Parts: sequence; structure tokens; C-alpha cells
Amino acid sequence: AESAVAQALTTMRESGVLEPMSGGGAVAQWVRFGDGEFFYRTTFDAADNSSIIRAWGRLPVRSSVSNCVSAPDDPAWDGSGYIVSGFEVAVVHEKYIPRSPCYFGNGGIERPAGGFEWTSETDPSDPSTWSYVAAGSQSSYQSSTVPFVISALNYPVDYLSDPTQSPEAPSTFPHPYPIWSVQNPIGQLNVDAWFKNSAGAGADPLTGVSPALSSWYEVNDSSSEAYPYPVDSRAPDVQSFAEDLWNMYSHDPSARLLTGRGDNGSGTPLSGTYGTLSSPGVTFVTGRLEVAAGETFEGAGILVIRDDYDPNNSMGSKTNRPNLASALVVSGTFKWTGLVIIAGWHPHITTESGSESIVVGALFGEDSVMSGGETSLDGATIIMKIEDSFKVLWCRSLFETGGLVHCFLPYVKKRVVGIREL
Repeated sequence: AESAVAQALTTMRESGVLEPMSGGGAVAQWVRFGDGEFFYRTTFDAADNSSIIRAWGRLPVRSSVSNCVSAPDDPAWDGSGYIVSGFEVAVVHEKYIPRSPCYFGNGGIERPAGGFEWTSETDPSDPSTWSYVAAGSQSSYQSSTVPFVISALNYPVDYLSDPTQSPEAPSTFPHPYPIWSVQNPIGQLNVDAWFKNSAGAGADPLTGVSPALSSWYEVNDSSSEAYPYPVDSRAPDVQSFAEDLWNMYSHDPSARLLTGRGDNGSGTPLSGTYGTLSSPGVTFVTGRLEVAAGETFEGAGILVIRDDYDPNNSMGSKTNRPNLASALVVSGTFKWTGLVIIAGWHPHITTESGSESIVVGALFGEDSVMSGGETSLDGATIIMKIEDSFKVLWCRSLFETGGLVHCFLPYVKKRVVGIREL
């Protein structure tokens, strides 16, 4: 019975399934395990985001029959010939609600000038082990003239349809929304270094090149809630977040599955409209989402740009280079209302001269799996090369309950809140 519970919880965690059944089919079946068998059936209550696992284990009895009358979800079973034990486990699922315009994985920005890089001796929790990026070896890129605008002000959800609308400015200190969310202190400091040393201006409209001149942020105390680049312990791993979305929606008839270009130039650029404010959805682009000069790619909901490997095959994703690697390359116009996620082997974002890119909502970028995202920032973190306008404008209402994106967000955290014997 305990093994049945463990199997059900593992299926929930790894596959994002809310109602796993034993036997792998639509109907639960007894599964052979050691000298006995286990069985579990799960129900999901959408009203309170909870799954109830009812699990049993049974062992055959040779000398006498059991007098158990509890039927493990099989009305035809008479309870004879087995010793049966069972558990009921209540699991609450939680959505991750983005609270900043940008979230990047472990490294934040790849090897910025003035930032840090990982070595085999690096302990993210111990600054004395951090290694400075050597002069001339930095690997974060940005144009010398065009800003990468990241605004933590609260923009209207329909800003793209009416760009004359003004964002909701914060009324009191501290600023209510941070600019960045990253997973560890190295990434946190790298984002700050990237702002200060790249030639562009990653900025809230009130702040200039960095938040240092703004009264809305506290830039000297990284532990302050008003610090603009905080580590967010609630933030999910972006790769897992993208995999959960794929598991939940890739077989949904309403999801849009698009094939982008390969690194070798195969395929064609993409354009068109994929979701609107009145009819948002989940769109997957496998490979490079390239928008050619003079073309427009736009939409609303959640956009996931991913490699072409099976995300459920974790070994394959870490050892085999994909044929279609994730990237966003914009020569024309890219506009999206909602959440944009780019995750894969060696993801990168490029906006070329003459292009225009706007995200109203949030942008998630992932450390690549090329080195597990853990041992080196050299080639392991998303690379951004911004040559023309790229704006990421925060919109809180998109992610709130009833908002455009909220219903599509996967359940990324699961808590066991109750266990009892049956």
C-alpha cells in the first residue's frame, strides 16, 4: 500500500498527472509487486486543487481466507484469499504565479563583465568560492545603442491593442514588483552586473540604466523586499515548468503545435496570430521561432519555445543534442500577451536591427541542459543578443485568478496535507 502511494505521488510529480491510476491505463488495475500486489485510484477536485489517492496493497493468504470486507474500488471482489491494507492521502496542488517581468534559471545572465562564473569548486551559498569572469571572456551580449526595457510597472492587459494606455505606477515605497527573479545569489549578482556593464539599458521607465537612481528600489541591501533582483525560492525550474506544460497541453486539441527552423536553416520562418485576448491558449514552437523581416508573429496566452527531444526522457535530454534547438530570433515584429518561456539545450534570444519585440506579461528563460545547468555558466545559460527594441512589460492581472493566463498555469508544487488508514 505504501508503494502504491509512492508510485502515485511520483507520477504526479514527474508527469504532472492529477489523477494517476495504477496499471498505466484509464482504469486502475492491480500491479504485481514483490510477493503481493498494489492498487491505487486517484480523484481530483478542481474546486480546491486537491487530489485524493486511495491505495491498497494485498498479500495472498494460503492457510486461511481473510475476513476483510473492504473492497479496493472493485465491487466484484469478495475480499477472500488476501490480507489487505490501505491508505488515503490528500495532496494539494499549487500554481506558481509569476511576480516579476523576467525570470531566468540558475545563472541569470551568462558570464557578464563584472559578474561571476561557476567552477567545480563553486558553492553558490559561499561567496568566497565565487570566481570573477576574466576580462575579455564575458559571454553576455547586447547592442551598443538599443535598450532592453524591462518594466515592473503594472501595464494593462490589452496594452498591445492600445499602446496609448499608461501603466499603473506604484504609489508608495517599496516598488511592489521586482524586475528579476533568479534561483541563486550568483545569478542575482550576474543580473545586476549585466545591467551595469552591457551597453544597453535594462530598465523600468522610472529607473534609467539600473534601479540605482530610483526611489522605488533598495539597491544596497539584497535581503530587502525592495531589492530589484531577488532570489525567489517559490520560482520553479523553468525546464520543469515547460515540461509540465507540454505534458498537460501537447495532446489538447486546442493547443497549437508549431515547428520552427533548425540550426541548419531547415524549415521556414513563422508568422501569424496564435490566440487573442478573447480566446487565449497554449502555443508550442519546437525549434527556432524565427520571425522574418516584414512579418509579424503575435498571440495571447502561454508560448513555449522548446527543443524537439521528449522532455519526459531526462537522460536523452541531457546527452543528445536536439535536431531542432529552441531559440527566439526576431527580424520582424514579435508581440505576445501572456507568458513566454524558452527552454532547451542551448537557448538564446536575438533581436536583429530593424525588429520590434514586446512581451506584456512575463518572460521565462532557462539554463540549458548542455551541462545540466549546474556546473558551468559557459554555454549553460541562455544568451541574449539584443540589437533592437525588446520590451518585457509586467502585467499583474494576467496571472491572477480569472486572468488570461492563470487557468493555463501548471501545478508545480504539491503538498501532502493528510494521511489516514482505510
